[in-house]
Amino acid sequence: MKYSIVITTFDKRFESDLIPLVNSIKALRPKIEVILMVNGPGRANFDQEYRSKLLSFLAGHHDVYPTIFPIFQSLAKLWNRGILTSSNERVLILNDDLKIHLEDGKSFFDEFELAFMSAPETFTINGSFSHFVISKKEVMEVGFFDERLLGLGEEDGDFFWRYHEKFNREIPNLEIGLIDNIHSDVTDDGYVKGIRTASKFNREFIKKQKYKDILFGGYKGMFDKRVKKMLPDETQYPYEKFYLENKDRL
Repeated sequence: MKYSIVITTFDKRFESDLIPLVNSIKALRPKIEVILMVNGPGRANFDQEYRSKLLSFLAGHHDVYPTIFPIFQSLAKLWNRGILTSSNERVLILNDDLKIHLEDGKSFFDEFELAFMSAPETFTINGSFSHFVISKKEVMEVGFFDERLLGLGEEDGDFFWRYHEKFNREIPNLEIGLIDNIHSDVTDDGYVKGIRTASKFNREFIKKQKYKDILFGGYKGMFDKRVKKMLPDETQYPYEKFYLENKDRL
């Protein structure tokens, strides 16, 4: 059973969230590949003390591979780059504000891997994109997460909508226990907020440019109302399919 884990994070959640999450993962699955996507600040210099502490911490764990962005990047880009970096076809993407539990000798990973054996290629966990599985094959068919969403928010709803458009079905959801979504409100202060931690820019791009509310037809998905897509999607990472098909010929 092969899958990689991608975690997105940033400096303000290092001590409180990232350290316990990585420690939990590596205690339970020491050989799992973890791709860590480290975001930079929106309107400040990257904290060099944080960089040093982060790299020192990660050096104590095997098979954790960080990508550090000096300046703020979109969540869509972090997810895309994490998927592209991972060695395996299927990827478990996690927010950093998750807590993994162990009860009666069993953990989230025991339940997850049992479900994973017969699960669809792409699925959400417990109704949330705070933890979901995606396959490289399907993300290339649907199109990668839209990096025109320059901040945080709406990238999941947009992908959910396009997934339905491509396959005429919704992304399945599996209920899996022993993992808690903390919903941290700790964010970078360098971008303008809309709803909670989501960026105002992303909301306006989705509502005013990419989609249009309609009364009849269309599809609602995760959005507030039924919508029609008005702005076409550009092809992102067009050569990834060629790479995957030809990498064994090197």
